[in-house]
Amino acid sequence: MTDTNAPPDKLTEVAGLATALADRMLDQHVEGTTIQPKQFHMLVKATRMLQDNGVAWPPSVELVLMQIAKRAEQAEGFGGSTESGSSGAGVVVHMTQFLGDVKRP
Repeated sequence: MTDTNAPPDKLTEVAGLATALADRMLDQHVEGTTIQPKQFHMLVKATRMLQDNGVAWPPSVELVLMQIAKRAEQAEGFGGSTESGSSGAGVVVHMTQFLGDVKRP
C-alpha cells in the first residue's frame, strides 16, 4: 500500500493528514474517548508511507506512536496479553512490531 516514489506534494499532504489524525487521537485520549482501531490503521499506513520515502514523522505523530508502543510494552511487561482483549489489541501489536523495525531517518 505504500508508494516509495511518491511526489513531494503527496508526501506533504500525507504528513498533514497524519498530523491531523494524531492530534485528534491525542484529543480523544484527553477526553477519555475510545480511539477506534481504524484510526490506528490509518496512522500506521500514513507513517509507513512517510518512512518509506525518508520523510521525518511530524512531532504529534511520533508522540502518538511512541506512546502506543510504550503502553504495549508495559502491558506485556505486566503479564498482560496484547493479543487478546479489545478489538484494537491486534492493531497495537502490529504497530509495536512495525515501530521496532523502523529506523528513523
